[in-house]
Amino acid sequence: MLTFEMIRELERQERDNKKLQKLPDNLIDELRDYIKRKEKIVQKSTGDILELENVKKTIKSFFEIRERKLMTMVLSMVQSGLPAENLSSEERQIFYAIVDHIKRHREKFFSDINRDEASVQPEKSVQKSERIIYKVKKDLKEFVGPDMRNYRLVRGEIVNLPKPLNDLLLKEGIIEQIRE
Repeated sequence: MLTFEMIRELERQERDNKKLQKLPDNLIDELRDYIKRKEKIVQKSTGDILELENVKKTIKSFFEIRERKLMTMVLSMVQSGLPAENLSSEERQIFYAIVDHIKRHREKFFSDINRDEASVQPEKSVQKSERIIYKVKKDLKEFVGPDMRNYRLVRGEIVNLPKPLNDLLLKEGIIEQIRE
């Protein structure tokens, strides 16, 4: 059974360590039960009221510390490929969704910068419908492309890939060419 001291210790450990701490699988259930137990006390003393307020603040602080660490880990993963550790299942979903969005943004940004002058001609930019894009037909785990960037393809996703990579993926049936 979770106590106020245990909750404060979780927050203290999270605050004092650079890496995410491993959480018990049932932490959310235990936190919910703890708060319900404290809220059910009919005749609350001043101590009970203060404890409930303090535990809610501690839980909020704990959550915000983990959020900051999660965002730092996202950038680390995007830039260096370092894997994430000690994520809860909910954090894992958020983590990989953000990583995917940032990777796509980076790819588009650098693709736009490195685009050939010929493709920047006014006729091409006006006729967006002629630009070739690709739809992912099969999931592909993370890999390093010929441009030394990390890629992860998810079925149904619309992507813009560098030429040597899209040729290979088209040939293998992983992506299909579509028009925007």
